[in-house]
Amino acid sequence: MDRAHGFKSLDRSVRKQKIIDTAAALFHKKGYSSATLDDLSRELGISKAALYHYVKSKDELLSIIYTQAFENIFRDTYEISGMDLSPDEKLRRIVRNHINNIIIKDLSMFSVFFSEESQLPKKDFRKIRDEKRKYTRIIEDIILEGIRMGIFKKVDVKLQAYAILGMCNWIYKWYKPGKTNYSPEEIADHFIALLESGYMKRKDAGEGMETRKDLSRRLRAQCAALSALADELERGSEAP
Repeated sequence: MDRAHGFKSLDRSVRKQKIIDTAAALFHKKGYSSATLDDLSRELGISKAALYHYVKSKDELLSIIYTQAFENIFRDTYEISGMDLSPDEKLRRIVRNHINNIIIKDLSMFSVFFSEESQLPKKDFRKIRDEKRKYTRIIEDIILEGIRMGIFKKVDVKLQAYAILGMCNWIYKWYKPGKTNYSPEEIADHFIALLESGYMKRKDAGEGMETRKDLSRRLRAQCAALSALADELERGSEAP
């Protein structure tokens, strides 16, 4: 089945999504400025005139990509943030969702999302900035809740949220499906562990920290020494 026939055999609503997905992959591959609607029509195997039945311009396609990206971002995040969970568990789930179901699942879309924002019309650009701030505030609120409950360290909440999102978002730069040696789950596990424990090696019982047993032995020895000293002082006071 050739691409043109395959495209026409799809339901109309599915065709529109096929155009959007193909455009995202094309913009990711060639860059938004270099890619053209002629390129897109060739990828789809349809005429440029047929393409205009679904989208008016390349700008409209870019705006749709951003709109869908935010729908993906917020869909599960709102649900997680509203769950009856502790702040640390909420943050774990949001980080895992952000990595697995947002960035890696739609890598082409989010590559465009993070690299082509300046190409948006001014109205859409302002809207996207507002949506980004809204998402960051969700993370900030969870961190603040955790600080108030004594679960998280006292930190600059906004800076912490930026650090978390920046670490997760940068995956689009280096993750290569089928080539990266780490699975999405392994990446999420590592990032969560890094966030929760930092990167400094902590001393364990074998690296300088006194165990309960060692402490007990030391205290017993000190008590025995003090008892012996008391006995000696007492004998001294009884001497003529």
